[in-house]
Amino acid sequence: MRTRMLVSALVGIAALFAAEGAEAQTRRIRDSNWRQSERGSVQQGSPQRFALEIRFGLYYPAVDEEFGGTGPYSKFFGDKGRFHFGAEFDWQALRIPFVGSLGPGVGLGYTSATGKAFREGTYDAADGAYYYDDRRVGETSLTILPMHVSAVLRLDELFRRTGIPLIPYGKIGFGTGLWWVDVGEETAEVGTDDDAIKGIGLSYGVHWAVGGMLALDWLGRRSMAALDQESGINHVHIFGEWTNHNLGLGANQMKVGTSTWTVGLTFEM
Repeated sequence: MRTRMLVSALVGIAALFAAEGAEAQTRRIRDSNWRQSERGSVQQGSPQRFALEIRFGLYYPAVDEEFGGTGPYSKFFGDKGRFHFGAEFDWQALRIPFVGSLGPGVGLGYTSATGKAFREGTYDAADGAYYYDDRRVGETSLTILPMHVSAVLRLDELFRRTGIPLIPYGKIGFGTGLWWVDVGEETAEVGTDDDAIKGIGLSYGVHWAVGGMLALDWLGRRSMAALDQESGINHVHIFGEWTNHNLGLGANQMKVGTSTWTVGLTFEM
């Protein structure tokens, strides 16, 4: 089923730019070849001030790092990556000549892991491991909402001046993760009555990322120009980045961050 969806998407993209490609063959080389020196900078449309990222990847929560290996997370949920998706919105507040854009960005993501709950669990400090009763009592889940506020530098000046569609970038800032554990349909609790501790919290830390974007303007310049006129979207890029959420740096905070590859689409407007 996923293969059919992928093939359908590729066919749709090809059809979208088919007319563009046919018309481009009738143009003179100097009008269609971005490598020609007389072409100058990339044609500018509406003002560009913002960027919106749609992000996907696998999330590996670092919960067990403080246990030196096997810990409560892997015991309940295993060690496989969990699907993660999110969005980021950047304000390209400052344009640095011959470098690129610099500005703040805010991001929000979502991931969740589900497993079987155990009735009891004890921690043995001698060997640093958790031991559980094998009796399972329904399902438990861990949900994480990683968030960040970062400075974002996009080195896009070469693309803007020459049309070479490769744009490296970097991000660094403050990160936090809201997390909660559910057992069945209720938030998990440890203890009883007034001493009960709910399975919900915030973990703080540092967020950083490095990556690169590939501009898709070359797939259909007239289509991109029409998109700019109709919606204000100047450019569309695909991107890949190495993302690091180092969350849980404070005392008594659960480590819910991750280090992972992230891919997606960027819309500049």
